[in-house]
Amino acid sequence: MNPSPRPSFNLAHLSPATQGALWTVLASFCVVAFTAIGKYLTAEMSVPMITFFRCVFGILFIIPWVARVGLAGLATKRPVLLIARGINTLIGLYCVFFAVSLIPLADVVAIQYSKPIFASLAAVLILREVMYGARWHALMIGFVGMLMIIRPGFAEWNIGVLLALGAMAAGAFTTISVKLMTRTEPPDRIVAYTLMVMTLGSAVPAILYWQTPTFEQLLWLVLLGGLATGFQRSAARAYAAADATVVLPFEFVRLLIAIAFGFLIFGEALDGWTWAGGTVIFAASFYVVRAEANRNAAAATAP
Repeated sequence: MNPSPRPSFNLAHLSPATQGALWTVLASFCVVAFTAIGKYLTAEMSVPMITFFRCVFGILFIIPWVARVGLAGLATKRPVLLIARGINTLIGLYCVFFAVSLIPLADVVAIQYSKPIFASLAAVLILREVMYGARWHALMIGFVGMLMIIRPGFAEWNIGVLLALGAMAAGAFTTISVKLMTRTEPPDRIVAYTLMVMTLGSAVPAILYWQTPTFEQLLWLVLLGGLATGFQRSAARAYAAADATVVLPFEFVRLLIAIAFGFLIFGEALDGWTWAGGTVIFAASFYVVRAEANRNAAAATAP
């Protein structure tokens, strides 16, 4: 009998909504951090190279889990969906890295904030999840907060904007596919298959554009791979803990982190509207956690 995987944090005493929120915030930090590293590296390396090494080093961070569970831990009844998820994630990763090489990091993240709206509607239509009033309110309020931050919109469209929209569409599919798979698959198995598919898929383009990285670049790539794997594992746990319609509003926190990274690393401007929008996003996130916790408590005590 294979030992069960050890959780990174003991969150079992928290409500499902709170667990989902915490994992989503952690995932948000990881995804913005590895995207920022990718943006930094695009000045010196090709996107196919960055993507390939992200996949290779990502696998290194999942090897301890594979060694712990053995081959039996990789057995699955949903190979087609797992492979499709890996291909989709690889496409989204190419779109993200190409986009940040052309437009600011905060713009890429802001464009992708169309994803929660479409993914939430897809969760209702495909996953048959129920959108309670509190969930709708949090989603809409969070979206208003995002608009306050990115006003007045984008003055011109270019290929970078289109690539960011492509990454958004890929992210919406990933959100729904992860929620479907977590009904039968453990989060780490989903990540393991995703990384294997991505590594194989990114190998050929990397060979065509090969350039041997320097030692400094290699260190950045290792960190990028670790953060990217941390993002996938955290996101999978978030959707395993709570409904997609509960988790999605908390992804607005990703924009706040991106703005902070842009200000501290890339010198992007920061003004009062950002703090106002951030306050609205935090209020929406806090509101839905309290509402979900109260609803679960009422259901538990009901006869």
